[in-house]
Amino acid sequence: MTDSQFSELSEDTVLALEGDGIAAFLQGQLTCDTRVAGPERSVPGALCNAKGRVIADLRLLLPASGGGLLRVGAALAEHTATVLGRYAMFSRIAVKAAGDRWQPCALWGKGAAATLREAAGTAPEGENACAAGDGWLAVSCDETGEAFELYLANDSALRERLAATGTGAEADWRALELRRGLLRLGAGQAEARLPQALNYDRAGLVSFRKGCYTGQEVVARLHYRGRAKQRWGLWRGRLAEAPRPGDTLADGEGHPSAEVLRCVRDSAGTAWVAGLARVEDSERRLTTAAGEPLEPCPLPYAGDAG
Repeated sequence: MTDSQFSELSEDTVLALEGDGIAAFLQGQLTCDTRVAGPERSVPGALCNAKGRVIADLRLLLPASGGGLLRVGAALAEHTATVLGRYAMFSRIAVKAAGDRWQPCALWGKGAAATLREAAGTAPEGENACAAGDGWLAVSCDETGEAFELYLANDSALRERLAATGTGAEADWRALELRRGLLRLGAGQAEARLPQALNYDRAGLVSFRKGCYTGQEVVARLHYRGRAKQRWGLWRGRLAEAPRPGDTLADGEGHPSAEVLRCVRDSAGTAWVAGLARVEDSERRLTTAAGEPLEPCPLPYAGDAG
C-alpha cells in the first residue's frame, strides 16, 4: 500500500460558472491572472472588495469551454456567489452553487502521486497542474506530487478506489495547508484583511502584472509604495485548550503579540496556530491566553513581497 491519505473536505464547496468568456470576466474580479487557467492548469486566487479586503480565497478550474468551477470555503460560498453574481449577469455568466454535484477532496502523502496514477490512470505533474477523467478533476498543489485537491462527482468510482488506499483526517490536510503557507478564511473573516496580511502575495494568489481588478489599486499601492506591517505567522504546540479565531497570543512578558486567525489540531494532537502579528514578532515564542507555550514554525516562502 502506498503512503498516502484521502479525505473528503467538509469545509470546502464548489461554485459553478456557466457561460462564455468566464476567464475574461474573472480577470476583472480576482487577484490571480485567470488568462493562464485552462484544462491543464488551475489558478489559486482571491476575491476582494473595493477596499482591497479579501472576501474569499479560492481556486479557479476551467476544465471545458463554457464552464468553470471555483473552490471556496463553504462558510463564504453564498457571499462569494452573491458578489460575483452582481457583475456576472452583465457578462451573461451564471454563478451557481454546485456542492450537490462536486465533492472537494484531498489526497496527500509521499505516495500520493503513485496512488492517484494507480487509481485514476494519471496524475497532474507540477504545481497547479490539472488532470481530469470520468467524473473527477485533480489539481497538484505542490511540485513534489505529495498534495492534490480532487473534485469528485457523486457517481465517481474514483472515490471508492482512493478511500480504499487509506482514509485520513481532514484536520491533517488543513494542518498541511498551513505548513504549505496557505491560510484559508472561515466564517466571519470576510472583508477584514488585505491580501498581504494573509500572505496571499507570497503564496501565489496575487498577480501584480495582470492589470485591474476590484480592489487592485489598494493592493498594488501597498505592494509598490509600502510594506505590510502585519502578516500571519505559524506556531505549534501540544495544547490542552485550542485557541479560537480572535483570541490573543502573548509574548514571554505577557504583552499581546498576535491575533489568532485559525487553529487546526491534527490527528497526532499537535495544534497549528495561524496568528496575525507584526512581521518582527512572527519568529518569537508565544503563549496562548491559557498560558500554554507555542513554538514558531517557518513558512515555505521568504522575504518581504510587499
